Amino acid sequence: MATNVKPDELNYDHYEPKKYDDDIVRSIPGHKELHRHIDRIVQRDYISRGEVKVLELGVGTGLTSERLLRQIPNADYTAVDFSEQMLAGARQRLSQYNVTFVNGDYSQIDLPNDNDLVVSVVGIHHQETDDDKKSLFQRIYDSLNETGAFIFGDLVTYRNPEEAAINEARHFHHLVENARDEESLKEWEHHHKYLNKLAPLEDQVEWLWEVGFRKVTVVYQKCNTALVYVKK
Repeated sequence: MATNVKPDELNYDHYEPKKYDDDIVRSIPGHKELHRHIDRIVQRDYISRGEVKVLELGVGTGLTSERLLRQIPNADYTAVDFSEQMLAGARQRLSQYNVTFVNGDYSQIDLPNDNDLVVSVVGIHHQETDDDKKSLFQRIYDSLNETGAFIFGDLVTYRNPEEAAINEARHFHHLVENARDEESLKEWEHHHKYLNKLAPLEDQVEWLWEVGFRKVTVVYQKCNTALVYVKK
């Protein structure tokens, strides 16, 4: 398995976390709505539990984890990222919680086992090939306990060429309309056009079934953004 980029090729390695957070919210259609859906999943399925063991793949600045940990503050939380710069920001942001930080490429390292929940938001599309994505889904499945679940938010494309084209056009329109400035627009346009390796949403749903998940639900879609909630 292989990640198709290095940390210094990504926008977030160019500047401090607050600026990255602002840019990613502006640049990804439905970013706020996707996180509201995640909030609802956590409120419905995890707040009433005792200790919850959570693994986040690609923690970035801790934007997603902070939302989860506000709702389940006693979680046993492991946060993985291959950028030490991002982890430094996440460590500061999440200092009040019980978080184990791992600096590594989650396509390469051993994943903790017996997780109640695995979370990945806007990262798995950087797996180089479809087979790499399938292999990662299998490793995520294997890392969960027998009642575990996977919250999978990512950038996707679609099997139907017309649907793929119109959603790609809408994505770029969103970039143009919401970019902070011309420099930011150039960075995120380059990132989306040349660094992202998008797989059809329909294919990824099938791969999740194939590795053994018993319930795969597409919770939210907007342009190239999708959220899938998957149960073992």
